[in-house]
Amino acid sequence: MKLYDKVRLITDKFMQDGAKNGDIGYIIEIYEDGNCEVEFSDSKTGISYAQIVVEQKDLESAEND
Repeated sequence: MKLYDKVRLITDKFMQDGAKNGDIGYIIEIYEDGNCEVEFSDSKTGISYAQIVVEQKDLESAEND
């Protein structure tokens, strides 16, 4: 995975932060430990509703969606 990739969250462990399984976001930062900061936005309004740091194992590519 690389910066600005479109990704899908594949876990529900971030529901308290506003992101749930299946949500689509974009990688906005990749840290030295391999974790990714991902921003999730409403597809209609473009308003961000969650920005979280996620392990890559909790993401999958959504580039073809």
